[in-house]
Amino acid sequence: MLAAGALAPGFLWSEQLAVAPPPAHAAPRAPAAPAWEAPDPAPLPPVAADEYRCEVPDVEIEKAAACDRGAPYPYCHHQLPEPWKVERSYTVWRNTSPEHRTARLALVNLALATAAEYSRIYPGEVLAIGDLDAPGPRHETHDEGVDMDLYLPSAMAVENLRLGEYGENYADLTPLQRRMRQGRVETLARILATCTNGRLRIFYNDEEVEARFLAWYRARGFEESELGPPMRAHNDLHRFHFHVTIPQDSPDGPDLASAGTAPRQPRPPARNR
Repeated sequence: MLAAGALAPGFLWSEQLAVAPPPAHAAPRAPAAPAWEAPDPAPLPPVAADEYRCEVPDVEIEKAAACDRGAPYPYCHHQLPEPWKVERSYTVWRNTSPEHRTARLALVNLALATAAEYSRIYPGEVLAIGDLDAPGPRHETHDEGVDMDLYLPSAMAVENLRLGEYGENYADLTPLQRRMRQGRVETLARILATCTNGRLRIFYNDEEVEARFLAWYRARGFEESELGPPMRAHNDLHRFHFHVTIPQDSPDGPDLASAGTAPRQPRPPARNR
């Protein structure tokens, strides 16, 4: 005979605590919702103006001698400082040469402020900066000091493995992992938009990122500049990097100022550095 409260041999606590099944006439339960689904690109609430910082690091930015004579771009151009001079908040994309890391001062300052803010938000992660002004056969643009290529290795949709070979970064990820990586790309776009007062254009091919970014952009109260939509798809090369363009009359510092459109300056045959 068992003592009061004792369990018979082989009786499991899980059996004792099991919930009785519903009666046969009970209505069937609705199927469980998926564990996680990407949200629809619904408009987001406005955000505070200081959500993202636009602070240019205190670093010397080398300039061409022609700048002191008041010469226009590209006679007057500025050099993006080496990463070690800005606490390695960014890295150079592969073999991008120093001569391809020059541009107008506004673009150099935007690159520095964006890299600093991204590394502040994601400690230990760095932005890769590629070509700024790099005229030649590889680009149809990048010749007015207002274009730059930015990379987030492993976070963007595609990985540039080597010349002519690409890998899908999201192929084996769960929806949540995919959304987390896309979130880094969206954060980069938001920083750029904040530090240009919305006056920019980003070529990048990811419909989900584009929809969410544009919803945030409109909710923030930004208006399209003369460059058109602030993010849109381009050729297939823009699945693994941002091609960012700002207006030629952008202020020298990312201070959220706004201005009109400056006329294009004719490009001289060679630079005098």
